Amino acid sequence: MATRPGIHQDFRYENYSATIKKAIFSIANQFYITRSFKSVRIGNSDYYAILARPTDEFSVYVNADRELIVLFSDYNTFEIRTLEAFDEFYATVDSARVDKSLRFLVSSDNGIESIIRHYLSQTPEYPIIIPMTFTLIENSRQALLDATRRNYLLRDLFGYQNPLREETFFFGRQNVVNTVLDLAKSGQSSSLFGLRKSGKTSTIYAISRKSKAFGCVTSIIDCQNPSVHARDYRGLLILLLNEVRKTLGIGKAIDTLGDTPAKISENFAQFMKSLTGQAKGKILIIFDEIENISPNTAASRHWREGGDSLLFWQIIRSFIQSEASSKISICLVGTSPHLLELSHINGVANPMYLFSQKKFIPNLTFDETRNMIEKLGHFMGLTFSPDIIADIQKTYGGHPFFIRQACSTIHQISSTNRPVKVSQETLRIAKQQFSTQMIAYLSEILRNLNDFYPEEMTLLEDFLLKKNFDLLEFASEAPIYVDHLIGYGLIERSGAHFDIKFDAIRHAVELNKPHESLEKKWEEILRRRNSIENEIRRSIFYNSKFITLEDWVDILEKNLTLKRFSDLTSNEPAYLLSKETSPLYLTDLLMIMKDERILPYIEDRRSDLLKAINVVNKLRKDTHARDISNLEMTSVRQAFETLEGEFCGI
Repeated sequence: MATRPGIHQDFRYENYSATIKKAIFSIANQFYITRSFKSVRIGNSDYYAILARPTDEFSVYVNADRELIVLFSDYNTFEIRTLEAFDEFYATVDSARVDKSLRFLVSSDNGIESIIRHYLSQTPEYPIIIPMTFTLIENSRQALLDATRRNYLLRDLFGYQNPLREETFFFGRQNVVNTVLDLAKSGQSSSLFGLRKSGKTSTIYAISRKSKAFGCVTSIIDCQNPSVHARDYRGLLILLLNEVRKTLGIGKAIDTLGDTPAKISENFAQFMKSLTGQAKGKILIIFDEIENISPNTAASRHWREGGDSLLFWQIIRSFIQSEASSKISICLVGTSPHLLELSHINGVANPMYLFSQKKFIPNLTFDETRNMIEKLGHFMGLTFSPDIIADIQKTYGGHPFFIRQACSTIHQISSTNRPVKVSQETLRIAKQQFSTQMIAYLSEILRNLNDFYPEEMTLLEDFLLKKNFDLLEFASEAPIYVDHLIGYGLIERSGAHFDIKFDAIRHAVELNKPHESLEKKWEEILRRRNSIENEIRRSIFYNSKFITLEDWVDILEKNLTLKRFSDLTSNEPAYLLSKETSPLYLTDLLMIMKDERILPYIEDRRSDLLKAINVVNKLRKDTHARDISNLEMTSVRQAFETLEGEFCGI
């Protein structure tokens, strides 16, 4: 049934002030207002809201067909705690009825857009929020549409690089999440593996968010944290019990389990049995970065070589398989499934050998990629045609992180006059600009593969770089190697043939093959680094002549660390930027150049130059001992070219 503008006949107008009523009538031109609310109090302030469904025409602009909440803050000064009112109102309606990912905010504060823009820059996972003022709504019938369009440039929804803790921007992998929770619900354990940037941690957060609906609670153990892997097996068992206890919100802290393996195992079982007996539903324990407490790969020697790994997993498996543990299961998450593949630990049968089925984090399907790109792109004023999306899917193989970063680049280079349709030429330029960054990411991923599976890395190189290499024959002789490469999303099998998942991997592997000596690489880096440091100092020194000494000192104080600033014996530019006497390192120059008062003429290039300096700075003299991959060398050379083109006139 078509949705037309208007207001439901049971709407309670008396709940609202005259100012808010005017805004409601204006909103009713583009929404069908379905429900009124009583006010909610946050602190000493009262806030009001309505529930509204966009008309068929307006739903195209906001990419939503469910009902939305419009929050009213009739105060001249906006406070961030106002946003808490959204959750108060959401709690009073059926969650399936409302779209929580999109929120409208009407405020009397004329600076509301800049306030929200700043808040979103600090809280990038907060749902999409479209701010506007009462004045704009009263003076324009197109106020909501105009505010929606202004929101296109409010933030880069694709550019977020950290694991996604909230549901708003998590796409795909729902089958993976549901499978883990279905297994946990039936008391079975599971595993998830993937290389860096594959979305493992985001998937863990999704499992934790959704677990309640499956009658489960989750405890997450971050094995990468020294507070975990630095403990011995007994200490980690105590930590595990206390984490489960905190998750359930019951019992007193446990501080001892005994002194012998037999006593420790017995006491652990008793404590865990007591906890599971008090739990209302299932308990899922997620071990993240599992390789940090696994034999041969652990971060601490007593797990890597000693008996801690064997004793810990013997005790865990024994309890899980006992009758009393029907409520508990575990999920192993990490880069390497080595723990499940190793038949023996120190000559003793590995209790975790084939304990659960190995599951690798899959890349996004075309439909998942399309859903993500279309939804996020819509709220940034970017329209992606099916052909463009198909091109992106093919180029990046459905890898969610690479797709997001490529689309972020498209956002950065596209016209600010939104909405705009993404063209093939825009995509071509974005691919070209993102390629350098992608090389750095792939360098890390391939190094990660080589650290855990050097044989697989060699196999990948042979498959891509050697002519007439028969991977099918190799797969029949050593299938586990090929399974890892397929699982990690680096190659794919189609019938009797294998192919690379996406072309950038081939390029990265080619660049990563050693061709020149380490000594020559360092010689080139030091020569070009010293040259560019001097040129940057010279440029900043000339610029300092047009800056007052007071402003210059202010720049130093605001951008250098407190210790670096206090250690300076003079603030004079001639001393600080002298080729002979300068105490400033490249890191200091990097911090100083972040100030917009320094070299103002590079404003449109500042971000790229700072990124290039950062790439160069990562390869310092004090890192001489380690090798430099060809991927890293290519990346640093591109950074040098960027800097030399700017400061050396090359």
